[in-house]
Amino acid sequence: MANVPLLNEPNYGAGGMTFLQMVQRLRQESGTTGAAPATTINQGGDIKSLCDWISTAWMDIQNSKPDWLFMRQSMQFNSVAGQQSYTATQAAISSLGSFKLDSFRQFSVAQGYSSEQRLHFLPFDQFRDMYQFGTMRTVQQMPVTFTIDPSKNFLLGPVPDGIYTINGEGYAMPTEFALDADRPTLPAQFHMAIVWRALMYYGQKEAAPEAYTHGQNEYLRLMGRLYVDQLPTITFGAPLA
Repeated sequence: MANVPLLNEPNYGAGGMTFLQMVQRLRQESGTTGAAPATTINQGGDIKSLCDWISTAWMDIQNSKPDWLFMRQSMQFNSVAGQQSYTATQAAISSLGSFKLDSFRQFSVAQGYSSEQRLHFLPFDQFRDMYQFGTMRTVQQMPVTFTIDPSKNFLLGPVPDGIYTINGEGYAMPTEFALDADRPTLPAQFHMAIVWRALMYYGQKEAAPEAYTHGQNEYLRLMGRLYVDQLPTITFGAPLA
C-alpha cells in the first residue's frame, strides 16, 4: 500500500515529527500548563513526564508486532573457512533484534552469484544433533543450513569449507529517543500514533478520563491504518488437493 497523507493530520514535512515536536504536540493535546519546551534534554517536572511518555509510546509501538516493515533490515557477511559460529559483531548484525528465517541465502565468493543457493533454517536443537555430533563436528562443506543459538550467534551447517557470502533479512531492535531531532522510523503520516499513545499515559497518570479516551480513539484509528500499511500481506497457500 502506498504511503498517502491522512486527512486531518498536521503536516510536519516529508520527514515527519521529531522527538521534540511530538513532546510539544503532547503538551498541547494534554493541556499541560507552561511554556512549550525548546528541548527535551535535562528537563524536569511535567515536561520530563511528557518526554518519558513519548519515549515509552514509541517503544510500545515498535514492540507491538514482530514483523513491522519499517523495522525490516538487510544483513550480509562473509563466512570464514573452518568457522561455524559467528557472533553478532562478527556477522555485522548487532542492530538486529530478530531474524527473518526464510530470507537467508549464500554464494561462494570465488564463484559469484551464479552459485547462490538458499540457506534453510533448522531449530537449534535439531541443528546441534545434526552438525555438532560425532564426525559432523569436523566435516567442512558448502553450508546448506543455519541456526540461531540461545546467545543469538549465527551458526552455519556444515562448517564452511571456504568463503561464502551470507545474506538475509531481519528486524531491527527497538530504539529509544535520545535527541531533540530524533525521528521514528515508521512512515511520517503515522507519527501522531506515538502522541496519541502517550496521551493515554497522561490520562491514566493524571486521572483525566477524557484525555485517555480521546487518545485511545485516535491511537486505534491510526494503528488500524498502520497495520494495513506496515504488516506483511497475508497470502494463501496452494490448495491441498
